[in-house]
Order: sequence, then C-alpha cells, then structure tokens
Amino acid sequence: MRFVADFIGALREAGLQVSPAESLDALKAIKLLGLESRQTSKTVLALTLVKRQADQVIYEELFDLYFAGVGKTKASNKELNKGSNKEADKSESESSDNPLETKNNPHSSQADMSDGEGMQTSPSSSLGQALGKNKDMSLAITQAAIDEKLSSIVLFTQKNYFAYKIMQRLGDEALSAEIRSQANSLEHKNSLEHKRKQRELVKARARLLDQVKDYVEQQYGIFAQHKGLKYREEYLQQAKLSQLDRIDYKLMQRLVQRAARKLASQHSRKRLTRKRGQLDVRKTIAANAAFDGALFHTRWKATRIERPKIVAICDVSGSVSRVARFLLLFLYSMQDVMPKVRSFIFASEMIEVTELFKQQGIELALEEIMKRWGGLSTDYGKALAGFQSQALAGIDKKTTVIMLGDARNNQGDGRTDIWEKVFRQSKRVLWLNPEQRNSWDSGDSIMSEYSPWCSSVEPCRNLKDIERIFSRLLKHS
Repeated sequence: MRFVADFIGALREAGLQVSPAESLDALKAIKLLGLESRQTSKTVLALTLVKRQADQVIYEELFDLYFAGVGKTKASNKELNKGSNKEADKSESESSDNPLETKNNPHSSQADMSDGEGMQTSPSSSLGQALGKNKDMSLAITQAAIDEKLSSIVLFTQKNYFAYKIMQRLGDEALSAEIRSQANSLEHKNSLEHKRKQRELVKARARLLDQVKDYVEQQYGIFAQHKGLKYREEYLQQAKLSQLDRIDYKLMQRLVQRAARKLASQHSRKRLTRKRGQLDVRKTIAANAAFDGALFHTRWKATRIERPKIVAICDVSGSVSRVARFLLLFLYSMQDVMPKVRSFIFASEMIEVTELFKQQGIELALEEIMKRWGGLSTDYGKALAGFQSQALAGIDKKTTVIMLGDARNNQGDGRTDIWEKVFRQSKRVLWLNPEQRNSWDSGDSIMSEYSPWCSSVEPCRNLKDIERIFSRLLKHS
C-alpha cells in the first residue's frame, strides 16, 4: 500500500487533484485486486484517481515510470526469498549475507574463506560479501531510498546527494575502507590473486553505484520533474520582470496568461452574483398572482454593468520594456472583463498600438513593438504632447489611465501640465513604476513632479504586483 500512497503523492505533485476519498478508494481497490496484474492495476487506479481527460497523459507517464520500479522490486524480492530458502540449511554465519542487514551491521567481518563465484577469499564488509556473491541489490536500494526519503527530491542537483546517501546506507563506507586497506596491505602488493580480487571488488562497487544512480534518476522523474517546474513557476511569479532572462519568456507568458484568466474568472463570478441586484417587489407579486400570494418565483432588479474603460500608456525604453511586455500581455489576456482597452507605447514618440494588437495578436504584436520601438531614449515631455493630440479628448470620467514608466526624462521638460489635464479629465490615474521606491527622484527621475496628478503611484516589479494592482482595479470598477 505504501507504493500506491507514494504514487498518489507523485500524481498530486504533477498537478492532478486527488481527494482523500479518492485516495481511499484507490487503496481499497488495490487491496482487493493486488498489484500482480499491471494492466488491472493501471485501469483501477485510473478509474479512481483520474477525473479529467487532460490528466490522462500525465497519469500514464507516471504510472509507467513508477510501476516499472515496483515490478523490479517485486521480482528481486521473490528472488531474494528463494535464495533465503535455499540457504536455510547453511550455517548462521552464511545467513548474514542479506544486504538489508548492512545498515545495522556495516562492519561485519565474518569472511567466508571458501565462497563461490570464483573468489577464494570473501571481502570482510557485508556489502563486499553481497557483491562478491552477485546478489541482486534492487530491494536493498529501494529500502535504502525509502530510509533516505528519496521521494522528497526536488532539484536535479540533489541527485548525486541522494545517490551518495543511498550508497552510505548500503554500507559503502566499510566497503571503500576495505578496498583502500587492501590496496595498501603488503600481502596485496605481493599477491596477484589479491590484486585480482581487489579489482573485481572495485568493478562491482562501480556497477552498484551506476545502479543506484539509475534508480535515483528514475525516482527523480517520478517525484521531482513536475515539482521542479512548480518551484520554478513560484520563483518567476516573484522575480523582477526587468531582470528576467530571455529563456524564461515563454514560461512567464504562460504564467501571465494563467493569472489573467484566473482573475477574469473570479471577477466574472462576482459580477454574476451582483447581477441579481435588489428584489423587484412589483414584478415578484405579479409573477406569483396565480398562487394566492405565495411567493414561488422571485424577480430581481437588473443592475447595469459598467465595463472598465482603460487607457494604457507604456514606456518601452530600456529595462522598462520588459515590464511593459508582460503588463500589456496581462491586460489583453483579460478581454472578457476589460474589452475597452486603448494602448499606447512610447520612448520619445507616442504611438497607439490598439489596432496592431487586433490585427496581429498580442504575442506577435509585442514582438514587433519591442523590435521597432523598444530600447530607445526617453522623452516624457514629447511623448505626452503626442498623447494630448491623439487621445486626451477621448478621456472622460469613466476612463482609468494606467501609466507604466520609471519617470526618467533625461533632464528634459516632463510636461506635467498635460499629465494634470489627464488626471482632471479621467476617473482615476494609476502610475506603475518598475523601480523601487527609494530609487524614485534619484538621478534624472522626476516621479515627484507627476505624483500629485496621480490617484495612486505604486511599484510594479513582478507578476504578483501586476496581479494585485489589476485585482484592485477590477474590484473598484
């Protein structure tokens, strides 16, 4: 049952939602049917643990990995039991060959001077004796892995650590000491037979180490492959967008779109709840007139849904361009709840890119924007003058203006008079700054000149910040 419980844990780490009740059902089914038939076990566990078609691929992948190891263990267990029965008539000293006793007595030195397999003198360590008799170490490796909690492995860098700990648990310390001792002994130096035995022991240890590493690799694939991705995603959600490596862009885009869909879904549910509004007494009485006043049906006053009207202005110069990329991606991934979005980008010239997003799609449009206008020097004054001519007339008291920029104007005129007009004409103005607060107003930053004409000025450095800001925006829209 422990095998099945660990398998369920691996499925959960891979993202499958398995409830305690489903786990109990799976354990009861396996208790009744056993694990002898691989296909039966696979079918029964799938019926009890997999609910979505999309999870079937992950389930089959993990089942093949996991139960391949179980099959080997069961086979080696039977082999070991057969061997134990045959040796039942032998002396008690010979029965100590069981490798599982290694952890309790790693320095056992009952050498069998007439052992088979071509060796005239057996090694003194228990592990050496087991290797000398070509014992199958699969069961011992599995037991050692359980004792070392290999299922807790998270990172690929831990593979060598666990391989080392499992070898130590098997008795490698005593075996290595024995090999070193043989190499330094005078008898060994003068005897060809001792040298041959020592080489065989070294080779047997190397084969065991390879077997342990293979086992760790297999368990890593079962327990850590999806866990590692989960940790990576958690890291990226809090990583600075301005310092994000390009190789993480695709994963980050998926995280941004997932967070946006989640937020849009939450907000849609809230709207459905609020959509009922107040009880319409007149219509309710009219609807139940046929029931002598008993209220079987209720009628509610519909509430008018005002979708937020957004104007996004993004600085795409320098390091701000990376944050702008993901902010725009987040914004356009929420089209279900934010359909009225106008987007502008600027370095020195203000350019509306709303139509570009509609024509090319968000990802292709972002690539083109960053290629054509990203990384240029900034001129907030010139850009705001362009915004005034293009869009200021369309801003009204239903409009929320979101500015993303570091307010670094290269010592130029920031044209705060235009920003003041934007503030006075709009519903609210949010300024998102990708820098830390203690960097604002340092060098050529003029953040304090714009701040009085903003409803809110906030740092926006990672995905969590973007999610928090838009969650609050939707809540109060």
